[in-house]
This record gives sequence, C-alpha cells and structure tokens, in this order.
Amino acid sequence: MGKLDGKVAFITGAARGQGRAAALAMAAEGADIACFDVCKNLDYPYYDLSSKEDLETTVAEIEALGRKALALSGDVRNLAEIKAAVDETISTLGNIDILVNNAGIAGLGAAHELKEEEWDAMLDINLKGVWLCCKAVIPHMIGRQSGIIISYSSVAGVKGLPFAIHYTCAKWGVIGLTKTLAQELAPYKIRVNSISPGTCDTGMVVGLAEEMGMEHEEAAKELTSGHLICQLIPPEATAAAALWLASDDSRYVTGHNLLVDGGWSST
Repeated sequence: MGKLDGKVAFITGAARGQGRAAALAMAAEGADIACFDVCKNLDYPYYDLSSKEDLETTVAEIEALGRKALALSGDVRNLAEIKAAVDETISTLGNIDILVNNAGIAGLGAAHELKEEEWDAMLDINLKGVWLCCKAVIPHMIGRQSGIIISYSSVAGVKGLPFAIHYTCAKWGVIGLTKTLAQELAPYKIRVNSISPGTCDTGMVVGLAEEMGMEHEEAAKELTSGHLICQLIPPEATAAAALWLASDDSRYVTGHNLLVDGGWSST
C-alpha cells in the first residue's frame, strides 16, 4: 500500500529538478502524475529552462514505477494553457487530488538596476503563476470537497535576500497566498501548505552560476553560504517534504510553511 494510492497529482515545473523529484516521490507512493512544464527558453531568465526531452524523461521514469503520467506543455502565466492541461488531466486520469506549484525562475540584480521586464517576469511566473494554477484547479477540488495544494516558496520567502529583490518579493507572496487560501478553502476540506527550500542542486543553480560568471562549485558555495548543515540540498529532500504534505501523515496541517533550508532561516 502506497501513501498516495489512487491519487492524481498535477505538478508544475515537473520536467526536471524539484518538480521531477516530487513527481517521482509521489509516483513511488502510488499516485498518477500530470507533468506540466514550459519546455522552452524565455526572454527571462537568461539561463536555459527545461526541454521537451526533460519532460519526456520525467514521464518515462514515472511509467517505469508502474504509474500513469501525462506530458503537458504550457506556461503558468497563461490561464488558457493551464485550464487546457487541467481539463486533459481530469478527462484522462479522472481527477486532480493534489496540486503542486513548483514552476519558478531565479535571477540576480541590484534592486535599482533591475529592468521592469525582469521584475514583471519574475512576479508573473513565481507568484501570479501559482495563483493562476490554483484558480484553475480549486473549482474542481471544491466540487469534490477534497484536495491538497502545495506551493514552493523559498528561504527567500522568510528572509530577505540581497540582489534578488524580485525573487524575494515573489516568494514572500507565495507564503501569503498559502496562508490565505488555507483559510478560504478549509470549509471544503482542502489543505494548503508551502515549502521553503534553501538552495537546491538543480538546473537553476547551473543557470545562476553562468549569470554570476562562476564555475558551478564556486557559485554553489556562494549560494549556500547561509546553510548550517549542508551545501546544496538534493531535490529528493524537498520531494520528501512534498510527499508528507500530500499524504494523510499531515492531515492536521494546513496554512503551514515547511522550511527545508539547511538551517538558513535561523541565522
């Protein structure tokens, strides 16, 4: 018996990194997975994003665990694309029990030097995109009187980070969204929580290293200077947190922000 037997999870940013890790962790516990990702580069951020091949790899790894998987391409800034993916998930897999809002980008820059389009892209993807995915899925969950929403914030969401003000503001917003939705949706038996990772070992770090003009190891050391007990956090660690929040093990937990940050927030 798996902890998520018979469940369906819709996961954004599932092609690689923390999204893929969450998808595999949930599939290993019995869930079928709808994998949603943009699968192309954007004008911002300036590093490479996921590819269709990355998404296909995630799907293949889920299927190798004996679970069903859907590959869905779309942009979390586009409500029509999200709704189409949600509709396809429900028609193909039956329902959506779990929404995991993981899709996100990162970028660096002094507050007064950021371009307006950089600010807008960051807030649109990392905060508005979370709201749009919730907006598309919540009516379905209300109709079923059941559901779990998990959104990825960051240690930046509880601790201001210099030279990343747009990222920081978006991640603070994700926690505010989480706590508000937890109150709005409790009458419908929908739990809403967030996860705040420290710096994880994903393609995002590779991209930021390029932006910083550093080798990967040098940038990783710089980006994890606040961690107390580790350097880069493996994606499997945040996936374990997401699995706990998605399972009945956390059935009395809602409106909570779970830190998986190597102790960074304590400094």
